[in-house]
Amino acid sequence: MKYRWGRRGIVALAIVLCSTSARAEAPFNFETNPGNLPKTIVPTHYRVRIEPDLPARTIQGEVRIDIEVRATVDAIVLNANELTIDRATLLPAGDSPHDDPVALTATLDADLQQLSLAGPEPLAPGAYVIEITYRGIIHPNAEGFFFDRYPTASGEKEMFGTQMEVLEARRALPCWDEPAFRATFDVTLVVPASFTAFSNMPATGETPLPGDRKAVSFARTPSMSSYLLAFFGGELETIEADHHGTRLIIAFTEGKTATAGYALESTKRILDYYADYFGAPYPLPQLVQIGVPNAFSNFGAMENWGCISYIDTLLLYDPAVMSQTDKEWVFKVIAHEIAHQWFGNLVTMGWWDNLWLNEGFASWLETKCTNDLNPTWNTWLRANSDKERALALDARQSTHAIQLPGVTETSAMDAFDTISYEKGKAFVRMLEAFLGETPFRDGIRLYMQRHALSNTTTADLWAALAESSGQPVTAIAAGWTEQPGFPIVSATVSDDRLHLDQQRFILDDPQAENLSWSIPVTFAPYDQLTSPSSHLLAATPADLPWPGDRSAPKLNVGDTGFYRVLYDEATLSALIAALPTLPVADQLNLLGDTWALVLAGRVAATDYLDIVLALRHSTAQPVWETMLRSLGTIDSWQQRQPGRFAYQSWLVELLTPQLDHIGWDATPGESPLLGTLRARLINILAKSGDEATIAECQRRFARYQEDPTSLSGDLRPAVFNTVGRYADEAMYRRLHDLARAAPTTAEKRRAYGAMQHALEPALARRTLELTLGDELSTSERNANVQRVGVYGEHLDLAWEFAVAHAAELLAAQPAFGVNSYLPEIVQNATDSRYAHELEQVTREHLGEAGEAEAAKATSLIRLNAAVSERELPRIDAWVARRVTPRS
Repeated sequence: MKYRWGRRGIVALAIVLCSTSARAEAPFNFETNPGNLPKTIVPTHYRVRIEPDLPARTIQGEVRIDIEVRATVDAIVLNANELTIDRATLLPAGDSPHDDPVALTATLDADLQQLSLAGPEPLAPGAYVIEITYRGIIHPNAEGFFFDRYPTASGEKEMFGTQMEVLEARRALPCWDEPAFRATFDVTLVVPASFTAFSNMPATGETPLPGDRKAVSFARTPSMSSYLLAFFGGELETIEADHHGTRLIIAFTEGKTATAGYALESTKRILDYYADYFGAPYPLPQLVQIGVPNAFSNFGAMENWGCISYIDTLLLYDPAVMSQTDKEWVFKVIAHEIAHQWFGNLVTMGWWDNLWLNEGFASWLETKCTNDLNPTWNTWLRANSDKERALALDARQSTHAIQLPGVTETSAMDAFDTISYEKGKAFVRMLEAFLGETPFRDGIRLYMQRHALSNTTTADLWAALAESSGQPVTAIAAGWTEQPGFPIVSATVSDDRLHLDQQRFILDDPQAENLSWSIPVTFAPYDQLTSPSSHLLAATPADLPWPGDRSAPKLNVGDTGFYRVLYDEATLSALIAALPTLPVADQLNLLGDTWALVLAGRVAATDYLDIVLALRHSTAQPVWETMLRSLGTIDSWQQRQPGRFAYQSWLVELLTPQLDHIGWDATPGESPLLGTLRARLINILAKSGDEATIAECQRRFARYQEDPTSLSGDLRPAVFNTVGRYADEAMYRRLHDLARAAPTTAEKRRAYGAMQHALEPALARRTLELTLGDELSTSERNANVQRVGVYGEHLDLAWEFAVAHAAELLAAQPAFGVNSYLPEIVQNATDSRYAHELEQVTREHLGEAGEAEAAKATSLIRLNAAVSERELPRIDAWVARRVTPRS
C-alpha cells in the first residue's frame, strides 16, 4: 500500500527548518565536472576494429577517433591501460587525400593509466582524426576483455566478453574513459567463423576472412559513455523475439535453451512497464542479454547499453533445479539492468561521486517494477531486509554519504556498496511517498527528456522533481544524500501532545557530529493506520496534538521512511501488545527498529525475543524472514559459546510447529513464498541440530541420487547444505563428484556450496585448498574462502588460509572487489582480534587503497564483539527459563 503525503504548509516549513551540513551541488557542467583527463580535447566518434585471440589471450585492435581540439595543446591525452601501442598517427578531419598522416609519439603512464600522443609541433584548435593500432590482454577476471571457460556435452569450450565499468574500457581500446566524454561508436569484431558476436547495436553484416574467421560489423551507437561498451563472442545459442519493433535476444552457452524462456518473457513485461513509466519507448532497436557461466565473481550483471551481461544464474531459470528465490532474483536483476537502459545509459551521471544516481534509482525501480508485476511476491515488504542492511551499515562510523565528494577513479570501485544501492533505493522510495507517485513520475519523465544523451548530477534530478511537484526538493533531500547516517525520531506522548525530536542514530561513535535531516514522518493511532498524518520534522522538536482518547501512535507508517523510532515505554508496550494485529509492513518496521536498538544497547535482546514470541503464530513470510535473520545472527554470536546448545534447542521448539504446519512438500495452489520459507525453516532447524530434520534431508538426498527429479528446486539448497554440513568422508567425495560433473553453473554452485558447509575441519581444509588450483571457476574460486568460513563455521581456518596466501589470493581478484576480499572473510566475527589482524594484513598488501573497505569490516567486528558480550548472558538466562532440556 502506498500513501500520498499531505503537502499543506510543507513548503514554508521545509525552507525555514531544514538545517543540514550538506554541500550545495551544482547542475552538470562539462567544464567543471570532476575527472583526470584534460577537457581541451573531446572525442566525437570512434571506429573500432578488434580481433580477440582466445588461445593466445590477446587482442589486436585498430581505433580511429574523430576529435575536437578546443585549445592549443602539446599532446593528445587519453586513457590506456595494459595496452601496447604499435602505431599512432594524426590526420585532419575529412580524410583529405592531400594530407599525409603525421606520426605521433606514444607515451604510456602506467600509474595514471594515460596515453600521451605528441606530434612534432603543438596542435591548434580544430577537428582531427587519430588512428591507433595496439595490442592488449584477455583476462581471467571480468575486467576489460575476459575469457570464460565452461563445460558442454561436447567438451570444454571458451567464450570472450568485456566488462568496462568502472575504468576498464581503457584495457580494451585507447579512449576517453570517463563518463562525461560521450561519443558514438562503430564496432567491428573479428572472430572465428563458428562464433556468434554481439555488441551494443545490431549486426549489419559479416565478411568471411582467411583462416576460418569473419568480421562482424555493427550499427552506429548513440552518443554514450565508454564504460557502457560491450564486445562478446562465442559458440552461443539464442532465442529471439520481436517486441513492439525491438529485437530481443537471450544468448547463452550450449545446451541451455530450455532455461532461457523465462528471461525472454520477463523482458517483454519489464520493457512495457518502463516504457509506460518513463513515457518513452526503449531507446535502441535491439536488446541482447547474454548469460556468462563463470566470469562474474564480484557482481551479477552489467548494464552495457543494448547488450546486458549476466552471470548466467541471474539470467537463466530452470525450475527443476532452481528455487523460487532464484526465480525472483532473475526477474529483479533483469528489471534492474533494463532500468539502467534509460536511467544510467540514456542519461548518465557526470562522475562517480553520483554513482547512486545510477544504482540507487535502478534498485528502487527494480523493486517497484517487480512488486507491481508480481504482486503475490510481496516484493516491497521483503525489500525491508535490503533497507535494514543499509540502516545497519549507515549507523556505523565507517559509513559514507550517498553522494561521495572527492571520489577518485580507484576509490569509485568501493562506492558500489549497500549505501549507494540500498540506502539510495530506500531514500528514493521515501521521496516518492512524500512527493506523491504522479508528481514524482512526472519529474522523472522531465529529467529524462531534458537530459537524454547527456550527463547529470543529483542537482539536475532535484530540479526536475521540484518543478513537477512544486516542492523544495533540494532543501528536503540534501541532508539525505550529501551527509552520512540517518536519524532516530524520539516519540513521546504526554499531556495530550505527541512530542517528536531527532538525533543522529549511530552505534559505534559517541563523538559523531549530531547532524539533522528534514524527515517526512508519518504517524497514526495503531488501530487507524490506513489514514496516516504527516509532518516534516526538522532540527527543531515538534509538539503535535494527541488527544488522550487516541490509541498509541505508530510512526513510519507502512515502513517507507529511512529512520528509526524510539518510543516512550508506555507507547512501546501498547504497540507490542497490538503487534499481531498490525499490518505486516508495520510489524516489520517495529522488528527492525527494536533489533537496531538492541545493537545500540538501548533495548535488551530478550525484549526482541519477546516480540518474536508474540509473532510466532504469524503466517506472513516476510515477518518470518526478518525474524529468522535476527535469530540466525544470535546463533552466530553463540558459536563456540556454552549457551549455544540450549539456544538451538529453543529454536527447534519455536520453529518445528511452523514447519509441521506448512509441511515438507508444496501443495497445489500454495503461495510461491511458502517454498522459500519452507527451505529456510529446514535450513535453520538442521543447523540447530534437529535430528528429525537432518535425517529427512539425508533421506531425500539419497533419493535424489537415484532420481534427481525427486527433489524440488526450492528444497535443493536446504537439503544439499544439510547433507554437506554433516558430511563424512564418503559423502564429501560424493558431493565433490557431483560438483565436478555438474553441467550448469547453478548445479555446480549447489554442490560446491554443500562442500563449503562441512563442519569437519579436515574436510574444510580440503575445500580451502581448492581455491589455489584450477578446478574452481573464477566465480567459485573468488568466494570459496569466505564461504567456508561462514557456511562451515570455520572462520579460524579460513582466515588462517587467507593470511597465509594473501598475496596469491589478492593477485587473482579483479579490481572490482579486491579491496573487499579480505574484509568479507572476517566481517561477521565476534572476536575483536580479527579486526586488528585485518587492519595489519590490509596495510601490508593493499595499503591506503584498502582502508575504506577494511574500516567497514573492523567496525562491524568490534560492534559484534561488544554486543554479543553484553547480550549473550541475558539471552542464556532467558532461554534457560523457557527451553525444554534436549538430550
